[in-house]
Amino acid sequence: MVSRSHIVILTTLILFNITFGYGQVLLEPACAESIELYGVTGFEDSEFIWSFDSRYGTVLEGNGTDTIRIRWGYATGTVQLEVLEITSENCTNIPSRAIIEIMAPNVDLGYDFPEICDQDSMIFEAGDHYEPDYNILWHDGSTGDEYIATRTGEIWVRITDGFGCVRYDTVSLLVHPLPTVNLGRDTLLCDPGSYYIIRPGDYSDYRWSFTLTDEIIEGEWEYIMYPNESDMPDTIVLEVKDYNECWASDTLIQYPCNFEALFRDMPNAITPDGDGINDVWNISHMEFFENGVLEIFDRWGRLVYRTTNVYEEPWDGKSGGRDLPMDSYYFVLDLKVPGSTPIAGTVNLIR
Repeated sequence: MVSRSHIVILTTLILFNITFGYGQVLLEPACAESIELYGVTGFEDSEFIWSFDSRYGTVLEGNGTDTIRIRWGYATGTVQLEVLEITSENCTNIPSRAIIEIMAPNVDLGYDFPEICDQDSMIFEAGDHYEPDYNILWHDGSTGDEYIATRTGEIWVRITDGFGCVRYDTVSLLVHPLPTVNLGRDTLLCDPGSYYIIRPGDYSDYRWSFTLTDEIIEGEWEYIMYPNESDMPDTIVLEVKDYNECWASDTLIQYPCNFEALFRDMPNAITPDGDGINDVWNISHMEFFENGVLEIFDRWGRLVYRTTNVYEEPWDGKSGGRDLPMDSYYFVLDLKVPGSTPIAGTVNLIR
């Protein structure tokens, strides 16, 4: 004896079927990771043997009965669902078959544990989602096609396509701090035969550059500085890379030992009116000359101001705490460096 059965849908998600030849129907798509109910009509007391590619899902309940509940898995693709009816008289017929497309949006944020350096950013794209009327939701509530991340943390996206199918993806972003590199303060090195060794620390790579010579030195973990005999300052830039592939840099200016060039652009006036601008006579580079002496004289040659700490005690237009009148004053700046000549000139006091 033979029997006949026909697959029908028992869930509101699938609205129709189309017959393909004898006993085969095309059912509406199902969403990956969804639970669906399928059934057949046959003879009373029959046994129904269901089968499909187990890579696509698992049977939750109903195998052997006319109704089966399937949990579709993560994989997408075309699945053939087949059922064979065995009647109580042990009669069988040609199995009934249904074709089901298992669907889900294509969501891939890439490597699960990406890393970037501080001050960099990483762009995450939601992926390919071809079905119409899809919508996107990121972990922070935004809904754009991409998310730009700059901080350590978990990033996830959820896409719902036009069929109501949902898929997630999650990554954990790690943002490495930049390496700390410090060349020290700007410097002046002038003693004959003197040198200074710069050792910035342990890094995986080094790149030195020098504006005075346009020279670039790569891979050297230290630099020996000698006196700058030119008329121009040399800007030394060091870029370092740490073991997380992060780069950082620091800059040091080495001033020339030509004192005439060094002090060529020193200010020649002060306006001590209390507005915070030029209220005192700040002479650049005096931090390098701790023994320097500044003397200021009026037009009659009388000493009105003297200091041995020029850097921390700039002239404020007073003498002994008393305001001096507006005038031009004569100064002598002795750097107290062997072989150097005192610098002399005038400074204008404007009130």
